[in-house]
Amino acid sequence: MNKPFIVSASIADPLLAVPETGKAILDAAEATGLDLLVVGRAGARPFDAQVVLAWAAPMSARIGLVATVPASNAHPFHVARALSAVDFLSAGRTGWSVIPEGAEQGMAEDMVGAARALWDGWGSDTLIIDKASGRYLDASKVKASNYEGPFFKVAGPVNAMRPQVGQPVLVVDAAAAIAIEDADIALVDDAGEATGATKRLLKVDASADMAAIAARFEAGEIDGVHFTLSDAMAELPAIATLCADLREAHPAGPGNLRESLGLPLPATASNQPDGARVPEIA
Repeated sequence: MNKPFIVSASIADPLLAVPETGKAILDAAEATGLDLLVVGRAGARPFDAQVVLAWAAPMSARIGLVATVPASNAHPFHVARALSAVDFLSAGRTGWSVIPEGAEQGMAEDMVGAARALWDGWGSDTLIIDKASGRYLDASKVKASNYEGPFFKVAGPVNAMRPQVGQPVLVVDAAAAIAIEDADIALVDDAGEATGATKRLLKVDASADMAAIAARFEAGEIDGVHFTLSDAMAELPAIATLCADLREAHPAGPGNLRESLGLPLPATASNQPDGARVPEIA
């Protein structure tokens, strides 16, 4: 697979939560060719990102949708259930970015562990949906997580199917760092920053030297770039122009978000490598 040059952007504009203006922003983000749209960010969350993504998922076709989730006022059971639903609504294009935001030290990491355990409680072939026999699922393939961490304790299983991408793509932001060694994507301020993530995106703005960015990408220092949007409708067309050559030379692949960006399941995931399958839509 050609290594894709990943283009990401975060938005915390309240207009995204208004259907009339939000649809225009979503369409512009897809037209730009963004691989990831991070909804909300540390210190700027004017909406519930999970609710916005549930609205945006069926109204978009290709873009990865990342919910910013604060550990201080969210619970892993509800997060796991909500993002599982969004993942099916978006055909496997879901991610999440857990931020500490006032939480005690270690709570964000604990939330990641608890939610992952809940997602892993469903086997990839658990759903049966056999109308003739009336069997909905194979209960033997659903397991209680019995996760117990320093802040969260969840018996599980979550009452929602495992996401199509196994676990939503985990994005960590250096501006709100958490101690996770197997994140999928890290948003970094410096290409040499140690993250432990599978891929790293360098934070840039519209004045970025794309020749230098291309050299860093070819050298394997970075896997793409991340923009922080303040005026999405004005900035997205400029991003499209800025990244056009690298995107054309190194496009993302087909499939769900993990497949298109070349992201495997984290090593800590359960032994269910194929993700979830719903018989009626497989």
